[in-house]
Amino acid sequence: MEVVAAHGALTTAVTQTARRMAAGGYGQYAAHLDNHRAELNVAIGELALWVESFGIWAEVDLAHHMQPPVLGAAPDGPRHDALDAALLTARETLKAERANLLGKLAEARTALHAVGLPADELTAYRRLVRLWAGEAIDVVAAVHRLTLADRYIRRLAHLTGRRDDALHQKAASLLDEWMHHLEEVDREGELALAESCGYGSLVDWYRARM
Repeated sequence: MEVVAAHGALTTAVTQTARRMAAGGYGQYAAHLDNHRAELNVAIGELALWVESFGIWAEVDLAHHMQPPVLGAAPDGPRHDALDAALLTARETLKAERANLLGKLAEARTALHAVGLPADELTAYRRLVRLWAGEAIDVVAAVHRLTLADRYIRRLAHLTGRRDDALHQKAASLLDEWMHHLEEVDREGELALAESCGYGSLVDWYRARM
């Protein structure tokens, strides 16, 4: 089934991302991501049993499409700036793999309806994919924001001197660079974080220029 292959691609992406997180020092978040991988594996296992119950297809082979737990074997961690770039790429990969899997599910439902077979289990599996893949994407996005915040708050802390226009301009450039790496919906929250870290006047100056 193309659905099984697409599922395998999605969970492979989840697994690789969890490894990057664990290696980068975000083991707690990697554990959450690994839980979502496990839930997706349970879902495809249940779908496979349902497909096999019809007795008109060969046994569904999940051996190469079920990813094992990833925690406990973290390679050397990437540099912090490399990690946030990797997480951004991973988030977009997860979105693409989720969209591909949902597309394959739509095709499978159409094929089942065409031969008069029910598609209730496909619908249930689709709901689980949307839930757990969506949760996985949210976890990756959260860690991506954390890595960016850590980097840019540290860089703001290194700005020294009188708070004149020159310093404000440097801070604004940093904040602009930070915001550029974020989705629009997240920007105000991260500016509020910078304010709470003691950079309220710099944020105000930046906002006035927006």
